[in-house]
Amino acid sequence: MSNKINCITMTILTFSPIGLSNDQGMGNFTPLKKHFSGDGVHAFTSVGTFTYELRKSLFNKGWNPSGIVINKSNLYSNPEDIESIEDMENDLFGFLIPGKQISKTSPLRVIPFRSVHEFKNETQLITNRGFLSQENNRKFYTEEKKDLVEFEGDIPKTQALANEEVFGDYYTYTVTVELNRLGVTEIKDGKYLEPKDRVYKNKELRLKMVKDLFDALCEFTRDIKHQKVLLKPLAVFGGAYESVVPYFWDDILFNKDNQLIIDGIIETIESYDLKDNTIAVVSKKINMESENDCIELGMPVKKLKEFIERIDINENNEWII
Repeated sequence: MSNKINCITMTILTFSPIGLSNDQGMGNFTPLKKHFSGDGVHAFTSVGTFTYELRKSLFNKGWNPSGIVINKSNLYSNPEDIESIEDMENDLFGFLIPGKQISKTSPLRVIPFRSVHEFKNETQLITNRGFLSQENNRKFYTEEKKDLVEFEGDIPKTQALANEEVFGDYYTYTVTVELNRLGVTEIKDGKYLEPKDRVYKNKELRLKMVKDLFDALCEFTRDIKHQKVLLKPLAVFGGAYESVVPYFWDDILFNKDNQLIIDGIIETIESYDLKDNTIAVVSKKINMESENDCIELGMPVKKLKEFIERIDINENNEWII
């Protein structure tokens, strides 16, 4: 028997050997983006950083970037694109047209990357010495293009000393999708449509949007400072539910021995009666403090993709599983 659903929410654990976002630096110092939360200072990223990388991944899956209108004071989505029945970017991420006071709140809700452990105040020294080494027979010039090769003594050995904060850790993030507002055109001819008059995108396109979104999370990458890291899911907790609630967003915790504490996850499942249509799977790479029948040891990426394949839309345009 199929169950009607209004939401898919997934809280995901991943690992990165590098910091995922830098903050505004001063002079020759580049700090990580971080904030104080709970037990101390944690590294995190902004929602903008998260959606920037997510958009790139979705564009690689064939999504068309929407047009942008640029004026002297701001920029916004092309009004013709937001009314297109084929548009997916604005539909998923939302939009705002300031002059006409037209907007769509994104049906995609994100709690971006946050480190599991506290930041340890580690830094590294960086230089451009490799560019100044003469072992590779590189030629050096002044701004006037005068060849300096013969003036070896004038060529410095090291320049541009700088410091940057570094941090590798487990990270968690949560993605929640309000399904009843996904794949729905809410505006026509510059005016809001009544709920009964809103136009649904075809079933195949709506299902593709959901599948592409979670496929992108399974292959989520972050590009930063000549580094590219695959943020593969190492644990996934979530499901498809009637209420649009990120149930597991704060449940991923580790003890002092770096073991996953599952008590909070079990408490959430039992307190909110989430045993149906729930995925709770942990990679065997992760050490758990204890075991429970509600949590499966397995392959999070595989299980997540199999779960999303169960999502469907019935003849009444209702999302079901």
